[in-house]
Amino acid sequence: MVRPLERLLVRLPNWLGDALMSRPLLHALRAAHPAAELRAVGPRELVELLAAARVFDQGHPWPAGRSGRAALERTLRAWRPEAALVLPPSFSSALFARRCGAAVRVGFRHEARRALLTRALPRPARGDLHLSREYLLLGAELGAHAVPLPDLALPAGAAERAAALLAARGLAGRDCAVLGPGATYGPAKRWSAERFAALGRALAARGLAVLVCGAAAERATCAAVAEGLGPAALVLAGETDLAAQAALLARAAVAVCNDSGLAHLSAAVGTPTVTIFGSTSSAWTAPLGRRVRVVQHAPVCAPCFQRSCRIGTPCLEAVTVAGVGRAVDQVAA
Repeated sequence: MVRPLERLLVRLPNWLGDALMSRPLLHALRAAHPAAELRAVGPRELVELLAAARVFDQGHPWPAGRSGRAALERTLRAWRPEAALVLPPSFSSALFARRCGAAVRVGFRHEARRALLTRALPRPARGDLHLSREYLLLGAELGAHAVPLPDLALPAGAAERAAALLAARGLAGRDCAVLGPGATYGPAKRWSAERFAALGRALAARGLAVLVCGAAAERATCAAVAEGLGPAALVLAGETDLAAQAALLARAAVAVCNDSGLAHLSAAVGTPTVTIFGSTSSAWTAPLGRRVRVVQHAPVCAPCFQRSCRIGTPCLEAVTVAGVGRAVDQVAA
């Protein structure tokens, strides 16, 4: 039996989707150690997004420069964490946990960092376990086990900012659908803009306003979808912070996204979500949520986990507009 902890540090993942798949672990840690002070370290927007659920007591944004990281290490070393869970697989994240002074440091073996961890677990092959269950394996070393997962709580003010944005665009009170045609990982995860546009036209014919969303770097991709969709589309890529984007998704009747952070965010807030998978594994990284459908037609070469494809992405070509439309009907029913 693991003794109750008083001070527990978690180094969060750096990517939105991975951070949202760490939510079962964070809730499990809070349930297993209700009296502990739990601190989390990660990218600022992710820390702020997850903080609303109160699964940790204090969040520390990951500093950009070496001097900032050294200052954070000193702050946490003075706090004296008893244990640290290291979720990113990098050498630097394990070194950070050691420099923070955590006596117990738990993570997966990777990048020759085994000597930096006191409990270095072998990582399952990609897709053998869902990533959220991989994180729970780490938590089990500290006595944490899965508990029911609630919808993601929205940060304060996010719903108001989302409502104001829609009102400013003349969409107050309108039912909306969200399309997420981007995927930072690469083109082998991106269903075509033409098919997203065709799906958007079908959703608009049902009376839905169509919001084409993503990061600022995905604006050109989103604009291409909107151009093919027509006047029913509104491009919002790069126009919201992460919390307001979560609130927009929470208002949506349905969201259809590639395997991306946006899909994970939509599923986490409880929105009916359809996620299109190409080169990656839905067994490993399907979004977590109450109302999720995955559309995937994997050929013999999938999952290859490649960013781009030399043979024309047959995995994505097999995903039809009609097939995604049926998934929308199922998840929204």
